Amino acid sequence: MVISIPVAGNSVVVQLQRTVHYNIRCYDTSLRVLVGECHINGYRLNPESSSLTLNSMESHSRISLNTGNSSNISNACVKKCLVEIGAEQDDCQVIDNIGAVILIESSNISTSLLRSTYKRIWTPTSEEEEPLVKLDYFELHSGLNKSVCISGEWSAPVTSLLSKPGRIAVCGPQNSGKSTLCKYTVNKLLEHHTTVLFLEGDIGQSELTPSGLVTLSVLREPLINPPYCNYSRFVKDLTLASEHLTAESYCVGVSSPAQVMREYLEKVKFIVSKARKLNVQGNVPLVVNFMGWTKGFGVALHADILRMLKPTHVINLQNNSPKDLPPILELIETPGILPEHENKIHIPPTVLNIPGHISTNTTPGFQAFELRHLASLNYFAPIYNSASAIVAPYKIRWSHVSVIIPEGVEENLAAYTLSCSVVALLTGPPPAVGSQGINIVDDDNASSMKCLGLGIVRAIDIKEKVFYLNTPVDKETLDQVFVFKHTSLPVPHVPSGSLPTPYVSNLAASEILGMGSRSQRANLKRRYHAVS
Repeated sequence: MVISIPVAGNSVVVQLQRTVHYNIRCYDTSLRVLVGECHINGYRLNPESSSLTLNSMESHSRISLNTGNSSNISNACVKKCLVEIGAEQDDCQVIDNIGAVILIESSNISTSLLRSTYKRIWTPTSEEEEPLVKLDYFELHSGLNKSVCISGEWSAPVTSLLSKPGRIAVCGPQNSGKSTLCKYTVNKLLEHHTTVLFLEGDIGQSELTPSGLVTLSVLREPLINPPYCNYSRFVKDLTLASEHLTAESYCVGVSSPAQVMREYLEKVKFIVSKARKLNVQGNVPLVVNFMGWTKGFGVALHADILRMLKPTHVINLQNNSPKDLPPILELIETPGILPEHENKIHIPPTVLNIPGHISTNTTPGFQAFELRHLASLNYFAPIYNSASAIVAPYKIRWSHVSVIIPEGVEENLAAYTLSCSVVALLTGPPPAVGSQGINIVDDDNASSMKCLGLGIVRAIDIKEKVFYLNTPVDKETLDQVFVFKHTSLPVPHVPSGSLPTPYVSNLAASEILGMGSRSQRANLKRRYHAVS
């Protein structure tokens, strides 16, 4: 039994029974526990916990919620709480066997651009699935249907890691549940530690950034939402005192390390070194999400990264398929891309082999490229200041930045290459004074340059020697950027006719490369079927 009581605005207070499982569909929702205890995707919440902002849409399995086993919640306590939160006295009926009272409110974080672009991300509930509680932005359903179910085969190994913090590597083939297990592990660790470090080595399916980046993030709150709703703020120098979802990042610029293996390893090496510097005393847990490339050169990359990381524990997800990794203790002795003498593991890690594939009753059905588009679109959502307008771009003079273009591209084609593309905004030395054209630097010189965000080169004015750049990065951070690195990351494309594509269209076409001279790029139409 569930009782929902309306309070101020479009908010409700919901009473939940003890030790019952529920699942949630919602967008832009704030959830706070007022009485009792509940667990959201493995993270324990009580009245002392901060409210959580939740998004649970069709791209991923639903958020699971189960109530605690507390039996000492009195009716008087519940009624007092309901009155204090603004419920009418006549509405303050209390259910039997109560386990928790939660407050559901609409949050100030908007996913409206995502929902209007990818209409499949929020679909009407089917008639046979009538929710227990239904608001415009929130639905509570009974049971674990369509939600993530963490079995004892997963929870027991993770529980064994909580007593002593360490460096935890999570490995396994594609679609084995690495990201879900990483989030569950982080959430359980945060019940025992105020801070957890999270290293993202999967540049194709990142949790806290757009794809193409190797990132180290500071986490102080649980990871509940889909990846495109959890963005870290990039900084030049990460510290343990940094705020939640603050990150130090290096840009690879592609969604797979297959063509840039040495560059990818260089970035991972810098990030692992940073993690070690931050955690000299060894009292802050580090969770590392590995890539899902587990065959061929992917095995060699795993061997190199494991030797760099020197993990205390390795959780190896296995699907009983040819794509499973070799035994971990053999893997760390396997020749890699780098010379083996550069990194040597003297103390073997504790290896936990557990079955892959999480238990869920549905497959969301979104492909990897669609999730990357969602991530790109939501990252750049701040450049839209209304449903029909884009914020004015920054004007960046050529003399202020250097650029990195793909290997093999002629220098006289640099402007054409950068126009209408996503670029990484990197730190680095200012360009040489007196340069007349676009100042091009070699990618090898940029291996240690940190990424402070991404931007779209909206147009290039050849006559005025100016880049027009749209980015969610603030001006103070942009002042620290001296290098643009071309990437192959997807440009956010909004197929709806009410929203413009993010390029200049009101400047003189004869002097501008970009959307000033063309009404629409044909290659942006190709994926229309995937997002409509």
